[in-house]
Amino acid sequence: MSAKYQGGHILLYHGVFKSIPTGLESRLHNVDPVEFRKQIAWLRDQFDIVSLDDFIMAKSRRGLATITFDDAYADLFINTIPWLIEEKLPSTIFLNSNLIEGDVFWRDKVRLILSKGLEEAFLKYFAQEEWVHEIRPERFYKDSKKVDLNSRVVDLALDAFLTQNNLDYAVSQLSKVIATEDNLIDNPLVNYGNHSASHYVLASLAPDQQREEIMSCQGWLNKLKNRSTSAFAAPFGGTKDIDMNTFMFAKEAGCSAVLMSRQAVNRAQRKGPEAELPVFERYMAPPTQEELMMLSRELDRLA
Repeated sequence: MSAKYQGGHILLYHGVFKSIPTGLESRLHNVDPVEFRKQIAWLRDQFDIVSLDDFIMAKSRRGLATITFDDAYADLFINTIPWLIEEKLPSTIFLNSNLIEGDVFWRDKVRLILSKGLEEAFLKYFAQEEWVHEIRPERFYKDSKKVDLNSRVVDLALDAFLTQNNLDYAVSQLSKVIATEDNLIDNPLVNYGNHSASHYVLASLAPDQQREEIMSCQGWLNKLKNRSTSAFAAPFGGTKDIDMNTFMFAKEAGCSAVLMSRQAVNRAQRKGPEAELPVFERYMAPPTQEELMMLSRELDRLA
């Protein structure tokens, strides 16, 4: 174990694209494959890299690190996960069952609108809708995922707007950037986890909708032949993105822990409200090894 680091570090990645797909150029969290390998080499030199389940069960997480991915972009299964397997390094991929089954990720639809400069056109198209006044064109990406906007409503609006603007083909291409079940790699070093069915802001949903998001993804995972973790990764992972219902439904689904994404590392064990599920912190890897080194040290100091 590293003597330099006091906390346990859970790294979070999304895309590891060498070339970002058309339509996703705006606001996609991506680390170039070359930089990714540099980061993991540095991580292995500084920490003991363990599986997420071993990290969660460890009596002390000091000097431990684990590698996670969200959203299951298809590129992961071409070079990234096979390379980690070659290096004998464990990883966990949190996926959204509806997206694996072919639905287009609603945040990728938002990126498509941004890439084409259609933010103001979208807001004008729905100008008569009360909810749309919560979204400012200059903050379209962040405002469209506000907790007081039902994500399912926003998703349906995105579909209507993109169809109206003859972008159905561009949307259909976005369905190819997320992995299918056939892409998933079956290996003891690879685990899959619940990231909800559609990656909506859970706290924005009615309780029955939120329950469906968590339970349906867990049901899909339970039928998967591949290895899975019982941890639940909250979509977006911010404090306001979930609520007490999230913990209640995650526990009902059989989940044993909730992972957040609040740019923090793990020291003392924390639990969520009422449901008493342990809570673990993750942080998104920056673009370069040098930035990761600085960020990791700073977060560890603040823990």
